[in-house]
Amino acid sequence: MSGRGLARGRSIREPRGRLHAIASGGLCVWIAGFAGLGAGGAQAAVPKPERALAAVAQANLTSGRTQAIQLDLVMRIGDREAIATGQLVSHPSGLARLELRGSGGRVDRYLLSGSELLAAKDGEALDDPQPILQPIFLLQPSSQETLRVALESFGVDSRWIGIAPCGELDCYVFGDPALAAPVVHRLPASGLDPAAAPDAESLDATAAADASGLAIQRGGSLAIEAPRDSNEPVARLWVDTESLQIQRIDRASGESMQLGPLVRFERLLLPAWLEIHESGKDPIHFDVKRAIRVNANPQAFNPTWLYSPIDPIDPTASAVPAPAAPTSP
Repeated sequence: MSGRGLARGRSIREPRGRLHAIASGGLCVWIAGFAGLGAGGAQAAVPKPERALAAVAQANLTSGRTQAIQLDLVMRIGDREAIATGQLVSHPSGLARLELRGSGGRVDRYLLSGSELLAAKDGEALDDPQPILQPIFLLQPSSQETLRVALESFGVDSRWIGIAPCGELDCYVFGDPALAAPVVHRLPASGLDPAAAPDAESLDATAAADASGLAIQRGGSLAIEAPRDSNEPVARLWVDTESLQIQRIDRASGESMQLGPLVRFERLLLPAWLEIHESGKDPIHFDVKRAIRVNANPQAFNPTWLYSPIDPIDPTASAVPAPAAPTSP
């Protein structure tokens, strides 16, 4: 599928103002701490990763998303009119499936199991499927540990956390060393090679930014891990600092999913829209028209579902069971 148009998702502004120090590697925070100039207040804005993960998981729980959910979608590309309708089923264990029905009865199916994406068009396997189905199930884990494991399966290292602007919001960003405050820790003086330690007076912002394993001999040693090459795509999770709701998911493969504002579907809180961005291509936009909780068993996510026949009159009829009826609130 292709199309021409402008992205409708939230743009990510360049870091500025009070967030610039963190977004540029946190050097100003580190320098202030080194000089004893109140870095504690700046670093207090960034919680410990495990506490932040626990808070995000709690937000998932209170939003009612911690069991299987089904979303009815309308799809369009760029500024074009709607080209397909879809049904997405997502399970908190890391499974999701998406069925798209276009004009003329054409049917595309996508299955995401962990980070593995499979797809078929009209029952024929696709060797290189578009990344249309993204890990919406990251909005579903209800504990710190299950969320951490889910993020790791997509390459998000949740030990890194920083703050950066995301649209009109401030977001915690998990997984990107370049957006995180530097990891500063004290090493025992006995383990320091004096010849390798630079003179503290010779340190400047440029040297600190480029140094790898910087050490300062002063009753022990301070070591700062080198920042990552910011030109490489990195897997990241963006979370609103106030609502603790996920705003964006970036993949190491280069694409990202941006999420719209929350709307209520009975007892479910879900984004009003999902938008997939891939470099050099028009965004793929899904409006969420309906959302319910369902009983989805593992068989509903079996790869054979991709190739099973569909009654053109009843799109839910197939050889593989569809998710069961909606659950009670």
